[in-house]
Amino acid sequence: MIRLYEEMEQERRRMNELGQVLMGQSIPLSEHEGLLALSQKVDQLMITLHQAKFKQTERQYVRGGVDFEAPNMV
Repeated sequence: MIRLYEEMEQERRRMNELGQVLMGQSIPLSEHEGLLALSQKVDQLMITLHQAKFKQTERQYVRGGVDFEAPNMV
C-alpha cells in the first residue's frame, strides 16, 4: 500500500507542476489533455488506495471479532 501511496503522490506532484506551468502561460487547465489525463490517473490511484485501506480495515475488524450492530435497547 505504501508503493501505491508514493505513486499517487508522485503523479499528483507532476499534475500540480504541469498546472502551475499552464497557469503561468495562461492556458486553460480544462483544455489541456495531458493535465486531464494526469488528473484521471491520480483519481484512479486515490480510489484504489482507499479501496485497499478499506479492505485492510475490514479484515482487521473481522479478525478481531468486532460486532458493529448495536444491542437491542428494550
